[in-house]
Amino acid sequence: MINVTRRRICLKRMSVLLYIALFFLAMFPLSPVVSAKEARDYVMVSLGDSFSSGESIEKFYFQDKSVAEKVQEQDWLAHRSEKSWPGLLMLPSSKANDKIVMSASKGTNWHFVATSGATTEHLDGTFKKDYKKFVDPISGSHVPVVGGHSIVNVIQSSKPIDAQLDVFDQFESGEVDYVTMTLGGNDADFVGVIKSAAIGSTYLNLSGLSDKLNDIWSDFYNPNNGIREKLKEAYHKIASAENAGPQAKTIVAGYPKLLEQTGKGAFFSKEEATDINDSVSAFNREIATLVNSCKASGIKITFVSVEEEFDGHEAYSKVPYINKVILGTRSEDLKDGEPPSAYSVHPNEEGAKAYARCVQRKIDDLEEDGGESEWPVRTTSDERDIVLVLDASGSMSGTPMEETKKASEKFINTILKEDASIGIVAYDNSALKLSDFNINEYYLTEAAQGISPGGGTNIDAGLSTAHDMLKSSNAEKKIIVLMSDGEPNDGRVGEELIAYADSIKDEGILIYTLGFFESLGNKISAQTLMGKIASDGCHYEVADADSLVFFFGDIADQINGQKYIYVRIACPVDVTVSYDGETLSSSEDDLSVRTGFGSLTFEENESDSEDNSDNRVKVLRLKEGTDYDIRIEGTGRGRMNYTIGFMDESGEYSDLRRFTNIKISKRTVIDTVAENSNTTVLNVDEDGDGKYDLTYRAAENGRGELVDYTYVIYIVIGIIAFIILLVLFFTIRKRLKKNKNIEVH
Repeated sequence: MINVTRRRICLKRMSVLLYIALFFLAMFPLSPVVSAKEARDYVMVSLGDSFSSGESIEKFYFQDKSVAEKVQEQDWLAHRSEKSWPGLLMLPSSKANDKIVMSASKGTNWHFVATSGATTEHLDGTFKKDYKKFVDPISGSHVPVVGGHSIVNVIQSSKPIDAQLDVFDQFESGEVDYVTMTLGGNDADFVGVIKSAAIGSTYLNLSGLSDKLNDIWSDFYNPNNGIREKLKEAYHKIASAENAGPQAKTIVAGYPKLLEQTGKGAFFSKEEATDINDSVSAFNREIATLVNSCKASGIKITFVSVEEEFDGHEAYSKVPYINKVILGTRSEDLKDGEPPSAYSVHPNEEGAKAYARCVQRKIDDLEEDGGESEWPVRTTSDERDIVLVLDASGSMSGTPMEETKKASEKFINTILKEDASIGIVAYDNSALKLSDFNINEYYLTEAAQGISPGGGTNIDAGLSTAHDMLKSSNAEKKIIVLMSDGEPNDGRVGEELIAYADSIKDEGILIYTLGFFESLGNKISAQTLMGKIASDGCHYEVADADSLVFFFGDIADQINGQKYIYVRIACPVDVTVSYDGETLSSSEDDLSVRTGFGSLTFEENESDSEDNSDNRVKVLRLKEGTDYDIRIEGTGRGRMNYTIGFMDESGEYSDLRRFTNIKISKRTVIDTVAENSNTTVLNVDEDGDGKYDLTYRAAENGRGELVDYTYVIYIVIGIIAFIILLVLFFTIRKRLKKNKNIEVH
């Protein structure tokens, strides 16, 4: 009875506790479990220059204060606009299906430190802002024009603006989600060039603008702290800023073309507008290349182009998004009476909206997949890691670069059909890693498409970067594919560069080279260098830019396992190979250099022929699996070197057979068969009478040796003589025996 009573008491207590719990649950309903990222509003930091600060778009923060007060405010001195494009952006909120407009949360979710006039040095250094304002001595109000006032006070001084990266000091680690910026335009001083061109009337000095733009590019590519190096360093500083956090995504926006394409009256001619706009576009491409390089090093950074959004809305167009050159000064300019206005050639309010549209699209894309398509995880292959090293020197401008991009796309697409990963390096004065090893075709193609040509040729830097990448690879096969359109003029050159390439090959790394020397007068030195850098049989020569895509494809096929017989013929001869209804021929009368079964290319020859006939080296690459009849016909007098190579299972030419110093005349005809057999034979008809006079034979990795048949003749004569003697012997013996029998009878 006591136990029953205790049970009832316990049940009553449990019921009371349950009611209390239900009461609290009703008062405080359970929320779904969310991550720290989802439980808070996003945070954005906006850095950069006047195109981010909103220069020219009134009103500026603290603009309504008196002159004496606002010159003490960093926001006003930096000309940070309440209508700047970063403030128009929207980021996700902790509230479901809600977004925060950045301008509505300045100081909390949005931290705005972009400064008009800022250069790369102002990221981590203070910016001394000078100001000079005219004010009425009685009212203290601003006097926009001095003319009507006999007495004015001048408020003139300078005030430092904090280093922009100092903004990160206030955050906890991992608190910043996005960083936006425009940067570099003031380092290049494009706006300054336009202002001086407008005021200085470049019509009177047609070369003046061109000289200034050339100076910009010279400074850009200067290896000793030039603009490009400063920008690259700036991106790395942002990425490593304390408390920026590993998830912070940096969005670098480019610049719009600035002037209406047809020019404007006395200010700018059509040619000048074109030169300036083309330079801005080239600058954007360089920024994109730098961003891709930083992305490849693991930084969460991306580039956004605004050119298309501003197309047709440049300064002086019918519906401009950019201000004209303003020859006077505006009331909010920092310096009164010192034209032109800082508002000149800067985006207006519509321009800010255009910027915001471009950047917002990028943010929305990043949020949709968490940035996986923008920053795919580094992936290597157990089988093959390949570094594609592309020439981005100034001589590659135009068609060569466009064809290189197409060829790279073909190469990437072909290689990734098999087990492999690809990294991409571009080089000019220095090297930029555009992609670490990856198997994402879209990502790799985008990286290659972002290359912008300019600067010198530092093959050493390209090779070194590729070599460093492969040092961390665990792939069974490591490969470098190096392309160049000229000889190096920076870094290691000549024999020193060849020795370095040899040391890379000694580590088991296979090097393919692809030479494109159409612009060179004398190609021999460049071809020789690239040939010696390459592994045996792995130098490809391209006659013109249009052929790049085909030969990149051939290299990709070879890497993927297609075996080729390699034939190199150095001498004044023509070569012909026919198979399955197709013919490769070096004869000018019947020239054919590409078929379904192989290709024929040409290289200059270091030694001259004896009679100045065509002495180019002919290089055949024939798909293995078929026996090819090769016919060689002399076109002049000289000595022929003939090399034939066969690939092993790893794709290397491990069997090279060489025939040297074979005498050639215009009557010489040589027949041989390209086949993977124990020996290679060259049959030589010296006088063209249809009979072979000489025969050369080479075994695996052997030298061609003349086959001497004299001893065979002697043996045959000896055998014949022996047979004759035997016949005579038996004949005489038979007769003697017959005579003996006659005598007996």
